[in-house]
Amino acid sequence: MTTSHNPVMNRMLPDEVLSRQAEVDAQFDKIVSSQKMTVGGTAIKILGLFGLLLVGALAAWNIPALQGLALPATLIAFGVAMWITFSQKIRPAAIMAYAVLQGLFIGTISSFFEQVYPGIVMQAVLGTLTTAGAMFTAYSMGWIKVTAGFTRVMTFALIGYAGFALVNFLYSMFTGSSGVYGTQYGWIAGLIGVGLAAFTLNLDFNDIARGAEVGLDRDYEWKGAFGLLVTMVWLYIEILRLLSIFNRD
Repeated sequence: MTTSHNPVMNRMLPDEVLSRQAEVDAQFDKIVSSQKMTVGGTAIKILGLFGLLLVGALAAWNIPALQGLALPATLIAFGVAMWITFSQKIRPAAIMAYAVLQGLFIGTISSFFEQVYPGIVMQAVLGTLTTAGAMFTAYSMGWIKVTAGFTRVMTFALIGYAGFALVNFLYSMFTGSSGVYGTQYGWIAGLIGVGLAAFTLNLDFNDIARGAEVGLDRDYEWKGAFGLLVTMVWLYIEILRLLSIFNRD
């Protein structure tokens, strides 16, 4: 903008003042535009959250005393995740706390599986990163398009899988078994879980891309980073479980 916002002032102000006004407006526009959500800004927050997750995981991995906190940490993390999801306000501190709490849980179960199946954790990490990379490539190249139909199918699939997971968890608690995962068909359930988690990444990629495209407030970068973190943790757990089933058999 090169003139004053007041049309009367435009006729009264000398050219030198109008020039300075243009510089001020340009700086203002630059500042305002920098407050919008960007893919790059979201990526930085994602890296930060994964750093916090790693800190929590390494702490639980190397300090056995912390592994006793895995269950309460998981329950608290679930409560925090629900708060973050349904809150109308973006809560960066809660999102960072969630990353640390999930790190304690990840570190604990990883340590347990590593003791039973040496080398499985590195395989699960590589599998998670490879799968996420493949999904990102497919989304970026347009091989997977997140349409309304795709979103609808994924939503119903996720609801169905959540119901299955709850029933299987309750059955496992009362029987002391692994439920479906302890049967000869456990690998099928595990493979479905990996597939759903992997394709859910495309929903997260799309949310981040669309948010940046429409110019959401920069705080929404935290929401995008949180969603991707949740899915990545889920993907890692599913891959870890599937590998344990294959190693067991």
